[in-house]
Amino acid sequence: MNYFLAQAFNNLWANHRLLTACEALSEAEYKAPRTGFFPSIQHTLCHILDVDDYYLAVLSGDLAGQDLSSCSTRTFLEVAAQQRTTDRLLVKFCKGVVCEEAAREVKLNRAEGMFEERIDRILLHLFEHQIHHRGQVHTMLAGTSVPPPQLDEFFLKADGRFREEEMRVLGLSEHDVWQ
Repeated sequence: MNYFLAQAFNNLWANHRLLTACEALSEAEYKAPRTGFFPSIQHTLCHILDVDDYYLAVLSGDLAGQDLSSCSTRTFLEVAAQQRTTDRLLVKFCKGVVCEEAAREVKLNRAEGMFEERIDRILLHLFEHQIHHRGQVHTMLAGTSVPPPQLDEFFLKADGRFREEEMRVLGLSEHDVWQ
């Protein structure tokens, strides 16, 4: 089993659920000040996307692409579309992460300088980062007219009926996840 691929598919699915819920927000609710590490749903979703794009650049060896720039000037639909594209790129990358590839080091361009880090550690950090900030958006949604979606599921057989429609919309199968 490719653990990283299963995590990337779960990431794609969870982001789909979260973004689908956020689509129902008014512009005012999306941008409204809220309690969290970032001051709004908009800023939190932009942070998730910015960091995902940064780490995809790291993983692909694109040093120029590692310059973080905030997506906060984009509309929700632009952010959601880019997040969905980024999630698919992460899945594609993780399909190739096996044994030796996971231990390969890549360069991270940070404010403090250039560092080398293993791919497996970067991926684990990236998935943790996603979960952390999706949870913050989930909490922020509780203060809006849109109910927060279920985000703490994985691909357990017993829960298959709860994700059938989303899997169809995403073009995924259980085989894709567990190949």
